[in-house]
Amino acid sequence: MFQDIHDVMDCYNASCIYRYLKQWRTDRASLPGEGAREGPTSGQAIRYDASIMRLFGIGDTHLPSTRQKDMHRFGWTDHPLPLQRAWDERVRPEDAVIVAGDISWATRTTEVMDDLAWLDARPGRKVLVRGNHDYWWGDSASKLRKLLAPFRTLEGFLHNNAVVLGPWVIAGTRLWTAPEAPPMPGGEMGDEPIDAGYVERETRRLATSLEDARKKEQASPTPLTRIVAVHFPPVYANERPTAFSAPIEDFAPKVCVYGHLHAGGIAAGFTGERAGVRYVLASCDAAGFAPMLLDER
Repeated sequence: MFQDIHDVMDCYNASCIYRYLKQWRTDRASLPGEGAREGPTSGQAIRYDASIMRLFGIGDTHLPSTRQKDMHRFGWTDHPLPLQRAWDERVRPEDAVIVAGDISWATRTTEVMDDLAWLDARPGRKVLVRGNHDYWWGDSASKLRKLLAPFRTLEGFLHNNAVVLGPWVIAGTRLWTAPEAPPMPGGEMGDEPIDAGYVERETRRLATSLEDARKKEQASPTPLTRIVAVHFPPVYANERPTAFSAPIEDFAPKVCVYGHLHAGGIAAGFTGERAGVRYVLASCDAAGFAPMLLDER
């Protein structure tokens, strides 16, 4: 087993990190159990009500894939280890986590398996959203379902559909850069150029997902809380309405979580309440490399 972080960095690839994290979780088995969890860095017990299910969001995990593409050049020191520590400290197995896109640098399914295993090893029941860098995702829901089947905690994904998870119905899609977007940084971790065709397609996919959410809500024997999860910002800090903001606000979810924005682009995203919807930016660096609490029931 590794002795310290330097040993981890000497073997920095997805499979090595996964083995490290799996052993780390095993080593924590003796920590306080029901009603408390000790943080790996704080050394203090975190108290929680075990009868309450919580919903978290985190976007842009940018896991390395078998391509071993790390995030150090972007200033994300030792990523994903700080995220792993915070995730394992905050989230319980019975909680839910929305992973809001840009999950992995993989470009094909054969490159993403270790990253999916890393996600599966983290506590919580996950729903995945596609990001603009998730080239491994593909366009077939049936193939995606088969790909995710071995990973027990990856319980759902948004692909022209909605997902019911616990007391929530979650709808959404990737979205794209809207014409109303303010100027933002470009580059590999920057914004995508405006493309009217992509915007139109994502508007249709959003409508399909929201409609499926309404149907699932009607079919549910118990009331469900509406959540929207997307990757691109549906509305920006300038608060100009977009093709995405109107249907989302008409759907009236309690929370809309998104990611995509990094570093100097973080300020371009709208956060806070608008038209009764609480917008949350949960990209990894904007969230402080820790899953953000969205709701609890």
